[in-house]
Amino acid sequence: MVFRFLNATVLLAATAIFTSVPITTSESICTLSDSESCAVDTLTPSDDDGSVLIYPGGNTRCAFDDYTDPTTTFSTNSTYFFQVFPNGGSDKSKLMLFFQGGGACADEDTCAFGLQCSLGASATFTTVATASSAGVLDRTISDNMFKDWNIVFIPYCTGDIHIGNRVTAAYESGIEVLLGNSQCLGLDYAMHMNGYNNTMAVLDWALENYPDVDNLIVGGESAGSLGAQVHSAKIAEMWDVDAKDTRFSVLADSYVGVVPEEHPAAELLVYYGACTNDFGLSEDIVAACEAGTATTIEMIDALLEAQPDGNWLFIDSKGDKTQRYFYALVDEGILGYPFSDLISEADFFSNMSTILDAYRKVSSRITTFYVEGTKHVFLADSNFTSYESDAGLLLGDVINACYTWCNHENANCDNCYTWQHCVSKFHISSEYDNRANVTFWHNCTKCYNDISAPRMLGVEMITL
Repeated sequence: MVFRFLNATVLLAATAIFTSVPITTSESICTLSDSESCAVDTLTPSDDDGSVLIYPGGNTRCAFDDYTDPTTTFSTNSTYFFQVFPNGGSDKSKLMLFFQGGGACADEDTCAFGLQCSLGASATFTTVATASSAGVLDRTISDNMFKDWNIVFIPYCTGDIHIGNRVTAAYESGIEVLLGNSQCLGLDYAMHMNGYNNTMAVLDWALENYPDVDNLIVGGESAGSLGAQVHSAKIAEMWDVDAKDTRFSVLADSYVGVVPEEHPAAELLVYYGACTNDFGLSEDIVAACEAGTATTIEMIDALLEAQPDGNWLFIDSKGDKTQRYFYALVDEGILGYPFSDLISEADFFSNMSTILDAYRKVSSRITTFYVEGTKHVFLADSNFTSYESDAGLLLGDVINACYTWCNHENANCDNCYTWQHCVSKFHISSEYDNRANVTFWHNCTKCYNDISAPRMLGVEMITL
């Protein structure tokens, strides 16, 4: 039983974090203090990957106090940091905030130190802040459309999808004994679900250093996808994207929030102590959250309504096995392992499609990229641009279509792309010209290209 138990847990955490860990030097590390603001213009990026690690201190921390287990290899570190990739120049017009993934916990059993330590390398969430330079963070990938962006990477080590704000006392249910690692028990390590405070510390620094951007993306993979979604409206508010006419987008890789109907998503937020955090939710949704009744659709719909001009791209495999395992964990609890009867790929995809179709009723700016199979997480891979959707489109083309459009308004017509130039990169036929909202000023001093149309992504054109 134990062997199968461990194999099952691997799927909750494996591939859920960026795997390429850069080499850092003292010059590429900065510690925030009263006398040190770690201003981006004063930082010295690493020669290895062009990033800097910033230690914010204050009320930031990871889930558990420091510990290394000699038997299970389980290791924790309470210290939190985040990672910044300045674009190497003076251009601060493009900023991506990216939330790391790394599994999750769901209740007092799975959020407990004793169980996670006993699981060792198969712990259901990562408990150490980890740097990365993989996938979208890798500036050496020739077709990485984000290689000239400023990127702030938000590590994850709290098991609470970046939104928790609660401390729970050490707890042991008894199931830990079955795993045979008695050295992990009775250590009295409290659980710090501190994702919200960690995130806000990162966002405060990012806003101070990148206050005025033309293009702002909030992205995330796995658990970080949920973090990006939940924090999206607050981030849009912090950057005042409406008043500043900032193009705002959400890039959600491999987590939508499919949970059993009898366990609404709000139950997780209640356990994480997250319902009353400032996410920009309306009072009625906050009340429903606190009551444990708010669904994934109700909460994300409210965030979409709060920022209706945001562009959202969801990237998911149709049978994502990790999302299906987490569904089972929420449904059955830890005693349900090894989950021999997972929700089927077809039922999972049906539930996921229902959620995303509901979002489309609130916003016409929802795009989906479905991949056949069970893979979990795409944006961490060096070949992320080459993944193909069920409609035969490449992920690189879709991301470019969603996030690298022509400017809405451009004072210099010489720099303004034509409709044909913009769409040619996305294999969209010029026969759609008359359906696109494209107007050129007759004197050519300004031109307006609403290239929302490329978001049709394969089947139909959406003209906003």
